[in-house]
Amino acid sequence: MKPWREDLLAVLEGSGNDFVNGQDLAFRFGCSRAAIWKKISTLRDEGHPIEASTNRGYRLRRPDAEFERQVKASLEMLGLSKKFQISVTDKTSSSNYLAREAGAGGCPDFSVFVAMHQSAGRGRRGRTWISDTDEGLWFSILIRPTVDARFTSSLTLLFGLCILEALQSLCALSFGIKWPNDIISLLNGKKVCGILSETSMEDNRVSYAVIGCGINVMQSSFPEEIASVATSIRKEGAQVSKADLLSAILHQVALHYPEFEKEPGAFLSRFRANCATLGRYVRIESEPPQEGTAIGISDAGDLIVQKKDGSILTLTSGEVSVRGMLGYL
Repeated sequence: MKPWREDLLAVLEGSGNDFVNGQDLAFRFGCSRAAIWKKISTLRDEGHPIEASTNRGYRLRRPDAEFERQVKASLEMLGLSKKFQISVTDKTSSSNYLAREAGAGGCPDFSVFVAMHQSAGRGRRGRTWISDTDEGLWFSILIRPTVDARFTSSLTLLFGLCILEALQSLCALSFGIKWPNDIISLLNGKKVCGILSETSMEDNRVSYAVIGCGINVMQSSFPEEIASVATSIRKEGAQVSKADLLSAILHQVALHYPEFEKEPGAFLSRFRANCATLGRYVRIESEPPQEGTAIGISDAGDLIVQKKDGSILTLTSGEVSVRGMLGYL
């Protein structure tokens, strides 16, 4: 790359989302504005996403800034621009990390942190969640629940329902909820979304909660090690904008979270109706493993399993494999 290319790109990158005036660039590079235009055209031909605006100048288009603008515009149309504070970053270790830092720092309720790429995304039990691509929607919501601490475990279920209903509002695909934290395709049992909830306690009460969500949106293929258990909205046959999807999810949260605060178990009837685990044979990944049929979900959000001998297990959390889903045959 010739020096002027490096220097010109550095100036544009350093301006962030602001335009750089063409005359200022001409003065800086000791050439005419027409020469600057030719240099900009050359960079564009080489694939650099440079935006030009009359009387304003030039800037590099930033996917994270554009995504943030789209989501904020959509929330404005829904009347939710004051409800949610949106922050989008290009690359980070994980959106949950950003939300935890903000929670500890006193950031307000309903702050939403989106990462275009994650280098250390993770799922339950510390598993890696492959999210170093902008083909998925990776975000976390910071909330400060006022409900009794014993109900906070239901937040994962509530947000799973919000995501499912958002998907149902945008496309006609068949998805269901695998208790407690996955959205799966009902056609092949593969996972399209995972949810990871974390809480911070202070003086025996919940100081804040972070709900992290990873949704496979536009992927057409997956690494060999997860290809048998992972899918995306695109692979299932629909095209959905990530900005529209996030806005639809936040709309569902705005509708249902106030109800949760007043009556924490009110949403569970809808959750049960969409829970693909119920009525299925399951294996509880305990030591030793136990098996039985998932026969219900309690008013606290626990999974109720009946073993072959007729005894009942009530699971508040844990790893449960469902026959016919995610590789369990």
